[in-house]
Amino acid sequence: MLGAEIFKTKKAKWIFLAELILLCAGILGLFAKPKVVWQMEDSQSLNHERIALAPGIYTLRLYYYAEDSGTGSFHVMLDKPMHRSLLSNPVPFMKGLSQGNCQFYLTDPVEDLVVVSEAGEGVQILGAEIIFGRETAGVCLFWIMLFLLLLNCALLLFWYHERYGISGEKRLAILGVSVFALTASLPIMTDYISGGADIIYHIMRIEALANTIRQGHLSARIGSLWLAGHGYASSIFYGDTWLFLPALLRILGFPMNFAYRFFLIAVNFATAWVAYFSFSRCFKNVPVGILASALYTLAPYRIYNMYNRAAVGEFTAMIFFPLLVWGFYRIYTEPVEEKGYLWNWVIPVVGFSGIIQSHVLSCEMVGFFVILLCLLLWKKTFRKRTFAVLCSIVGMTLVINAWFLVPFLDLMSADQYYFGGNAANLIQERGVYPAQIFYTLQAAGHTSQFAENGMVGVEPIGLGAALLICMFLWLFVRGRNRNDAALKEQKLKRAGDIGFGFTVLALFMSTCCFPWNYFSSHSRVLAVLIGSLQFPTRLTAMGTIFGVFTACAAGRQFMNQKRLSFLSANNVFALIILTAMVFTGYHVNSILADRDSMLRLYSMENAGTAGIAMGEYLPIEAELSHLTTYHGPVLGNGVTMENYEKNGLEVTAEVCTSEESYVEFPLLYYKGYKAESLTGGVKLLLEKGDNCDVRLILPGNYRGRVRVKYAGMWYWHVAEAVSVTVGMGLFLFLFFKRRILLNSVKNS
Repeated sequence: MLGAEIFKTKKAKWIFLAELILLCAGILGLFAKPKVVWQMEDSQSLNHERIALAPGIYTLRLYYYAEDSGTGSFHVMLDKPMHRSLLSNPVPFMKGLSQGNCQFYLTDPVEDLVVVSEAGEGVQILGAEIIFGRETAGVCLFWIMLFLLLLNCALLLFWYHERYGISGEKRLAILGVSVFALTASLPIMTDYISGGADIIYHIMRIEALANTIRQGHLSARIGSLWLAGHGYASSIFYGDTWLFLPALLRILGFPMNFAYRFFLIAVNFATAWVAYFSFSRCFKNVPVGILASALYTLAPYRIYNMYNRAAVGEFTAMIFFPLLVWGFYRIYTEPVEEKGYLWNWVIPVVGFSGIIQSHVLSCEMVGFFVILLCLLLWKKTFRKRTFAVLCSIVGMTLVINAWFLVPFLDLMSADQYYFGGNAANLIQERGVYPAQIFYTLQAAGHTSQFAENGMVGVEPIGLGAALLICMFLWLFVRGRNRNDAALKEQKLKRAGDIGFGFTVLALFMSTCCFPWNYFSSHSRVLAVLIGSLQFPTRLTAMGTIFGVFTACAAGRQFMNQKRLSFLSANNVFALIILTAMVFTGYHVNSILADRDSMLRLYSMENAGTAGIAMGEYLPIEAELSHLTTYHGPVLGNGVTMENYEKNGLEVTAEVCTSEESYVEFPLLYYKGYKAESLTGGVKLLLEKGDNCDVRLILPGNYRGRVRVKYAGMWYWHVAEAVSVTVGMGLFLFLFFKRRILLNSVKNS
């Protein structure tokens, strides 16, 4: 193996030793104890005392009592501010809290830091302190690890090139794919977040996951940070798997401003490389893979999802679309008798799993087109070995994702939520005009009310100039040499025709001309499925991936045919890629120039806890105004309480009753809460209380300590065990039998 050969060299051993020492130094910094570097001696210190601090990450902790929420805020500032020396946000005073934390970042040594309190009436300041914690060491460790990762990748490429050589095409691919990802990342190369309609909700998902990990839990079923500590079931309905990266960055100490932007860069690179790898293998051609990476990474609808809408689930799911295209292309084009054919389920399972963990609605769209493909190619679908592969895809996808799907389906059927109202919505008027499909100057508009505003200031939704050119290129090459009898050429033409047809269908379905309302009014099942889609424009994502596939088929066909005297395939590819980069550059520049979308977040307490978008996962009886305030338990008649404690989604208290009664705790009721008596064998029951708080039913003449916490259902844990066991077993089996899979991939 290359790694073993490299490690035998003396130079590599010294490099490895230096890296190990550097890494250990970074890890040791995490064991430093937090220390208080400043404390308030009296309330007069606030707004007056100048504090000297070294560069680093600090937390201002203010202790207070507030009679009402929103009565002022506190923050830090410099008496003589310098550009970017201090990064911080103000933190509001909140009724029901006894302290607030304002995290701030110093990039230079300062002598004049001031703690500022803008407290309104009814706020009493009890104390303050500034803490220097482990966050600075965590940030340093991250940069060390990132530097070492990039260094080792560069060294491995260098040594591989010396030992085996890297072809010019592959060197061009490494450069080109990286350039495409960086071009798509231009709006991130700032010191702020380009906002979108859903940005607050998604950064709250990241912060809630980070908070859950800090509490010692790797998976968050109900995030305790949401809704003033009441909790919210976002993680059950909307998978958080791919948000672990930004959540870990938050835990290390990075501001949300950086964590979210780094996540977007990671998504762009993942999208570019997955597209390249999938399509280059699919069409057995490196230049075609480069073309696909450019078209897909720079697709206008993907850029629009990232920066105009901040649709994290959708643009993350788009990473995995090319894997499905590659997987199903292999299933329907490879000879069924070929050795390793039955392993063709692996790649689609990875693709489907990635989409499920990103955005469930994207599965609905993908599922429709997969079923349509299977019906269209029904003769191949019902071949014995092909049908076995398709069944394996369904079965393995369900088993591996059971840990997410079982709680998702269970909780969805257990109650009625606000998103259920979407089932009755008629969505046809939300579709785009046909003209928007051909709209190429992708300015960053803000309105999606096409029925009311037409195309005035519309959001940049469309296929894009480069993909439109590729659609016409397919029609051009498809019309030439129509009588080519080569089996390989016939397969390519059939695949291109299907890709072109699916592109047209997906784009038609995204318009206001498609009869969505007709189908909704004639079937309750269809009404639920169509209503849950919410926006027909989401189908532009499907049009994009099918358009890229058609473009690749056109490019491959163009390379196979007799070339025109004035054009070569490489020249055509270069022109298409240049078109994609120019028009995407115009789009991202318009995003950068949009001042209304600028968002700087450092202390996440400034963002509040109520960023739940449209509140889709709230039980329908819940009142948002009640859930956004910190409050204590509500006691029923004849109940007294002492020693009440709340830690996340777990509460304990000593209660005494004179009659049968109840206590309502500040927890949003979802299926899965458990209650127990810690001082006796009394069985305690829970039910949904007023405003959907968790209500504990207490018997008469009861005295004891009770505990209520969120534990989920026992069969959820069974599903988790099944997914982990099967997933790990499959990974180990493929690792030890990887030659079978690798040979199958190489033959594709």
